[in-house]
Amino acid sequence: MKRLRDLGVNLLGARNRAIGELVLECPPSLVADALGYSYQVAFLHADKAAEPWARYAGRRVHSP
Repeated sequence: MKRLRDLGVNLLGARNRAIGELVLECPPSLVADALGYSYQVAFLHADKAAEPWARYAGRRVHSP
């Protein structure tokens, strides 16, 4: 952590961005279970990432 801070990396921002990306790829409840976060926090990150998963049941994932 010290080396990253010395390089100027905002650790809190990086962590929040990573969680935001994860909740775009899979349901926030799964992210919360995997990372040990509460469901409320995971869904908050999903809301901020503009992916509320309201249409989760009908979501289709396209593989490349």
